[in-house]
Amino acid sequence: MNFALLTAAGGMGGSMLPLILIYVAFFAILYFVMIRPQRKQQKETAKMQNEITGGDWVLLNNGMYGKVVNVINDNLMVEFGVNRGIIIPVRRDQILAKKEPDLTQKIVEDAPEKAPSDAVIGDDLAEDKLDQYDQYLLEKGEKKKKGLFSKKD
Repeated sequence: MNFALLTAAGGMGGSMLPLILIYVAFFAILYFVMIRPQRKQQKETAKMQNEITGGDWVLLNNGMYGKVVNVINDNLMVEFGVNRGIIIPVRRDQILAKKEPDLTQKIVEDAPEKAPSDAVIGDDLAEDKLDQYDQYLLEKGEKKKKGLFSKKD
């Protein structure tokens, strides 16, 4: 009987090891897939933010571009606007990228114009012959849609 108790107790302790290994593998995968790349990106962003000097163009987190005029501790004096008269202090951690705005106008080619379609006469015409519904529309005009509060004739 003592032998049966020892094997049951030994079996219980051995079953915990695979469970612990699964948890360790899960956290290792989580670390290499999510945590490590995020920390690497945070370090690169912090390095870029610390390398900003006067005269650099920056893109802020809110989507605005500006030119750095002066750097004071963790604040950057950023110049905004067309006339360069607006200077606003911005915290260093609000810089998204060190990037100059692309102010070139892109020429959009005009799409070929479609031939205007007749709104009254439908596409069911063959050689300009009207069907009965098209003739009705031409004579009476478009049907009025009756709403909830419209008067009945």
